[in-house]
Amino acid sequence: MITEFTTIDYELGRGAVNQLRIDHDSFKTGFRRLANAVHKYGTKIFVQLHHAGRESNSLLTGGKQLVAPSPVVCAAIGEEPRELATEEVKEIIDKFIAAAYRCKIAGIDGVELHGAHGYLINQFLSPNTNLRTDEYGGSFENRIRFLAEIIKGIKKQCGQDFPVTVRLSVDEFEEGGTDVPLSCEISRYLEKMGVDGLHASAGNYNTMETVIESPLFEEGWRVYLAEELKKEVSIPVITVGNIRDPQFVETILAEGKADFVAIGRGHIADPDWVRKVAEGRENEIRMCISCLHCAYSKGHIECSINVRAGRELEFLEMQTIDEKRRVVIVGGGLGEWKLQKYLGLKGMM
Repeated sequence: MITEFTTIDYELGRGAVNQLRIDHDSFKTGFRRLANAVHKYGTKIFVQLHHAGRESNSLLTGGKQLVAPSPVVCAAIGEEPRELATEEVKEIIDKFIAAAYRCKIAGIDGVELHGAHGYLINQFLSPNTNLRTDEYGGSFENRIRFLAEIIKGIKKQCGQDFPVTVRLSVDEFEEGGTDVPLSCEISRYLEKMGVDGLHASAGNYNTMETVIESPLFEEGWRVYLAEELKKEVSIPVITVGNIRDPQFVETILAEGKADFVAIGRGHIADPDWVRKVAEGRENEIRMCISCLHCAYSKGHIECSINVRAGRELEFLEMQTIDEKRRVVIVGGGLGEWKLQKYLGLKGMM
């Protein structure tokens, strides 16, 4: 399991209102409880470490100006960030390292550095957003230095056997941003550094439709990005993005296109996804329909086809009724077809 993004800098690095945080020792207790709960079932858990950089906003920073490698505006945010001083860059590196060490002390099994989706690490890697002239900008070696020093620091502080993976936007789908050739070069460099795995994602806030897809995208359309990285490295590669069907997952693995398949929204739609696959009950899976309701729900997480999402303690038991009923869905269009397909509803058009 990999947690959602978890901020290492609550003051300037947040990316969401209700975001997890590991920027202070006081949060170790909560992560210890999380680790214990997961380990009880023989599962491993990583915490995804994150700094939003220019993709935060002034509402989250309490009116403070956003920070970034360079003062390049993210069009989706519309706020000009200030360029981090060299000493500030080093301080953020230390915050990533300290956050990883807190995770280890709390019993977490490893960390994933969120270097995708246009967040701060991605901003340092991308020629489009890193225009610095100091040791952290310019050449490839300088642009990757920020990430490299974080990794070196974590391995030194937590031990070489403490797993560190890196999530990359293999293609930002934006002119001047990271693309497949650059990401392949980054991947080779990271493998030599001792990174334990790569998570092949895509996009940034300006190309948000490629970060979290609508139903218009084919299932697994991003798998080719992981496949490209696998040609370059021997460490495990994770693929992600609009993947629903268990047989499709098996095909990805069997064909060697990726070593792991990550599913996020699918587990919100049906938390028993893995259990049902393991028990041969694939036809009972309540499939995600990529409607994006979870991504834009207010307050707690919500799901358009799983009423219990975010309210599990309110609905401890959901019992089927004995009475059989006919169901009619009116005016659903594509949504109606998807519900018919994934929920097995037999109604009248």
